[in-house]
Amino acid sequence: MLTDGAAGTEAMVDREQLYSNLNEGILAERLGSFHRNLRKNLELIRAHGGLQRVVPELDGKTAVIIAAGPSLEKNFSVLKQFQHRRELVYIAADMALRPLARFGIAPRFVVSCETSPVDFFGGIDTARMHLLAFSCMSHANLARWAGDMSFYNWMMDRPEYDALWETAGHDLGFVATGGLVTTQAVAFALGCRINGLVLAGNDLGFADRYHVRESIPCRASVDGADRMAPSESREMARRRRAMEYRIERGARSYCTTGQFLAAKLWLENLFKDSRVPVYDCSDPGCSEKYVAKMDLKDFMSSMDGRSRRKRRKP
Repeated sequence: MLTDGAAGTEAMVDREQLYSNLNEGILAERLGSFHRNLRKNLELIRAHGGLQRVVPELDGKTAVIIAAGPSLEKNFSVLKQFQHRRELVYIAADMALRPLARFGIAPRFVVSCETSPVDFFGGIDTARMHLLAFSCMSHANLARWAGDMSFYNWMMDRPEYDALWETAGHDLGFVATGGLVTTQAVAFALGCRINGLVLAGNDLGFADRYHVRESIPCRASVDGADRMAPSESREMARRRRAMEYRIERGARSYCTTGQFLAAKLWLENLFKDSRVPVYDCSDPGCSEKYVAKMDLKDFMSSMDGRSRRKRRKP
């Protein structure tokens, strides 16, 4: 059990062992697919290049990182309302794109590191979006993307990865992983000259549901349901398999996985020294010791107030 709040996270968790287990698991499960995907991606990598040309787009902006946690559902309307504001740049995780598109929201950037052919992009108009793609991500997923793209490597320095980065090209740029696609989006944004960072749907824990409705996993629970295994039962079974740790946040209790917990600890360690303010509109998300917790609607309203005050200045 973890107790999480203003005092931070107190847990009998060996953080370094948690990170090590996840890293070794990734290598054991995916190293072969990394090499296969990269060989297929090289033509696109040579054509589109790395992150350098997109970094200036974030200068002076507030980056809104959008993940696929259940708390995202209450924020669709406000995200749609403010999506064209010049002060903001939306950066969505690949799994969040389909739910966002369903509600008429088109993020400027989408980040993907998925190495399996999961259909995040099929049937979505991505022509005006920009994909930030891990160099070893699924080639089948890249083939479904209609817009611009830029590639990056992981900031992983060990022999198993060195040959990959040599092939992909060191000039693409390197992004810290943190274990999730959302943490990679955060690392990219903080590497730019942004004015602030906002997290939406980056729950990193769950109570009733694991992901936002309309996401690929939730749709799979519905599409695969039958009389003997209704969607609610399938979702409950998936949730039970993911109950590795429990987070106590005030009066509420959440479950989480080792991967989510590692990402949470990684983000909190990153945010404690952040040069820009970080606002977390997720539930439960990161501890309030490291971020300002607030509703996304309240953040957007406060931004409107700041803009009006600037216009009134002589």
